[in-house]
Amino acid sequence: MSDKIEYAKILASRLHKDVVYGGGLNMLNQVQRTAELVSKSGADEATVIAAWLHKCQEAKRISPEAAPLELDFVRKHFGDKVAQIVKEVSSEPEEKEGQTKKEQWEEKSEWAKGLSKEAQTILLAEKVCNFEVSRDKPNPKKPLPWHLEYFDTRMIMVNQIGKANPYLKELAVKTKEEGIQAIQAKLALQKALDKQNG
Repeated sequence: MSDKIEYAKILASRLHKDVVYGGGLNMLNQVQRTAELVSKSGADEATVIAAWLHKCQEAKRISPEAAPLELDFVRKHFGDKVAQIVKEVSSEPEEKEGQTKKEQWEEKSEWAKGLSKEAQTILLAEKVCNFEVSRDKPNPKKPLPWHLEYFDTRMIMVNQIGKANPYLKELAVKTKEEGIQAIQAKLALQKALDKQNG
């Protein structure tokens, strides 16, 4: 591991310390898994570094003890390419009130289509990570059918930008299919128990 990747890893550990999201999942684990997937996908060093820092400007994903990283800081320590990728990934459009989830993800997918291959690679890795979590540890605060919609809406983006990294697209499709099967099995069990309990 290069010194720059190690430094990005240290920064991510500080930024996301003790931050949880969804059903109590650890934000640092999500960032780490995304970076691992990007690295395994054959991406260059700048993209791996940007994957470690891809949530560095998202205030709600950062520990109260830390502060979002300025792009100038990222540029100074990691170079122009890393700063540009981080800037791209951090520019995701906000969800608009009144939109359906499908409409929101269609808009996000159009945005993602205009990004660099490197930024798209990080987004694909993030979706794989999201699918793995929904497959293995679905948010207990959400009803099971919600997770099926989750897979379908996020796949809109995967299909839109999948050419950026075929390895990650294939992994996303595989993980999504496994996740749907897992949720459907839970639904079937739930239905059987409801019937049994009358």
